[in-house]
Amino acid sequence: MKDNIVKFVRKKDYKYIEEIGQGGTGRTVLLEDEIINERFVCKKYSPFFKEHKKLFFNNFKHEIKLLHLLNHENIVRVFNYYLYPEDYTGYILMEFIKGQNIKEFLEDNPDKLNDVFEQTINGFVHLEKTNILHRDIRPENILISKDGIVKIIDFGFSKKIEPDSDFGKSISLNWKYDPPNEFQEEKYDFRTELYFVGKLFEEIIVSNKFQNFGYTDLLNKMILPDFSVRIPSFFDVNRSLISDLTKEVKFSSVEKNIYQVFADGLEGIFSEIDVDAEYISDISGIERELQEVYDNSILESHIQNPNYLARCFVNGNFRYYRSKTMEVDLLRKFVEFLVASSKERQKVIINNLWQRLDKIPRSKPQIEDDLPF
Repeated sequence: MKDNIVKFVRKKDYKYIEEIGQGGTGRTVLLEDEIINERFVCKKYSPFFKEHKKLFFNNFKHEIKLLHLLNHENIVRVFNYYLYPEDYTGYILMEFIKGQNIKEFLEDNPDKLNDVFEQTINGFVHLEKTNILHRDIRPENILISKDGIVKIIDFGFSKKIEPDSDFGKSISLNWKYDPPNEFQEEKYDFRTELYFVGKLFEEIIVSNKFQNFGYTDLLNKMILPDFSVRIPSFFDVNRSLISDLTKEVKFSSVEKNIYQVFADGLEGIFSEIDVDAEYISDISGIERELQEVYDNSILESHIQNPNYLARCFVNGNFRYYRSKTMEVDLLRKFVEFLVASSKERQKVIINNLWQRLDKIPRSKPQIEDDLPF
């Protein structure tokens, strides 16, 4: 029966390799699965003070829940967990990242500065998209693997944003950098995270006297103390990075024509977009949705419902012209063009479509009124 509990025959055994660290809420060790020849980091919940064991156990479970929401190359991956509620303890089995923290890595590899900055922003874009604040941004919590891949770790202080959230814990942390002005108003949001990421890179660049950083103007917009004039989101930072990439990417006249015809048609669909609607940034997801729209229209000459096409790019409410449509063959050509492009070219293509959509008038969200008069 589908509601039956699935019981496994035996527990999984791991070989202990070494101690990694001991913190206030537990210890971290390196384990090895000898069957598949793979190593994992195991974090055990075991507070230093026994009286805290019951007090912070829910926080530990919360960290597990958040980690399971995250799936991104630049964020540490969680494989499994084991909870023992009767003893107020448990374990998280995570990806083992063999490498250095961001400060040490860049001191040894200054030529990787720009790439590490771009990857770090990508990781925080994903956190922003999933509505998860890290709340403990410091060099020790951003690792670089031996392959040069950025990994954001340690989500013990993290929090999923909800209405009327209390950011007290974020403000009370012993921050290494000067706090931004919003701390005076007891505010902590993604603009605050953006500030601390910027301050982290500023410290690394200044202390090492690096001269090869390619995003100085952008970094200065990230670390403005006044949040009202600071660049508003990691998504906007990433768009700026893509805009710089545009100078290096070339397209043929045929490719430009395919893009322009599709972009004209997409832009023409919208009449208004709500101010709180967001652009979809998952390019693989956009590809899948566009392919589905095409598959469902393959026997038609024109896409039957422009709303389906619009929803491939905008998450949220918008108004559109029902009379506007697009030839199915034009969609086919654009999908083939997008899928065949490299990741860098795809970013430029989607960013240019966002720039088209930026021109659509923005309106306040419409409040639905159920009253009949």
